Amino acid sequence: MLTLPPMDLGLVVRSHGWYDLPPFEWDAKEKNLKLVFLEGEIPVRVEVAERPGGLVAQARAIAPSARASDISSDAVLRVLERVLDLKANLSSFHSICAADPRFAWVARRGAGRMLRAPTLFEDAVKVLATTNCTWALTKLMVKNLIDRFDRGGAFPDAPFVAGLSARVLLAEKWGYRAPYLAVFARRVASGKLDLGRWEDPERPDEEVEKEIRAEKGFGPYAADTLGRLLGRHRRLGLDAWSRKKAMALRFRGRAVKDARIARFYAPFGAHAGLAFWLDMTRNWHEAKETVWP
Repeated sequence: MLTLPPMDLGLVVRSHGWYDLPPFEWDAKEKNLKLVFLEGEIPVRVEVAERPGGLVAQARAIAPSARASDISSDAVLRVLERVLDLKANLSSFHSICAADPRFAWVARRGAGRMLRAPTLFEDAVKVLATTNCTWALTKLMVKNLIDRFDRGGAFPDAPFVAGLSARVLLAEKWGYRAPYLAVFARRVASGKLDLGRWEDPERPDEEVEKEIRAEKGFGPYAADTLGRLLGRHRRLGLDAWSRKKAMALRFRGRAVKDARIARFYAPFGAHAGLAFWLDMTRNWHEAKETVWP
């Protein structure tokens, strides 16, 4: 059993829609998050629960031949640090929020951590699965990949997906995204694309964004969404839904240009996009609006 720092688990889990995609399972009533990840070749099921003294996590290997000793606590902690965004330093952001009545709730509740997949490859593939389609189709695409992998519910790694042809992926309902996914997986599996470069905090946001957009199928929306998951929050990541909501929330329903919306959140500096996202999704966490999707 691992003990993690106290936090509002639901606030992190419901930061966006990943909790509604396998291999995540979220029980809002019990405040319990389950997920599956791969440790080498072994699928591992982790359960995280919110307790008065903090979060507690338990893990067990799913493979019948695996032993408890095959799964190290360090491996589980490493995954949870990524999934729950535990290493994010939000102190300066919360200081700015605390001074503004409109955003004081962010500091009070410690909001700002984003739910992420155990690997950046999984995050990237899921972002691709959300482009130009319904949420129901996104869920089907992700489920089909996991079912084909057949590893205790774990999301497939790059080498496995790289072994699937675009025709096979098309049959798994990936539509026009199928060839893009096939190429992306092959590039990651071969080492031609090092996703670790995107996670390097020393690299400028502009460079990382340029590299993401250079991948076929990953346009502005995908770059902005992945940037949010990578802790790169300078850009707002406006889309039709958030643009309309921002106008209703901050501009009395008046149509304004994107630049005007950006100026409103500019005081948050490097965290402008995070302030924007939390502003747009505040009602999700106050039971005043249907939660994603």
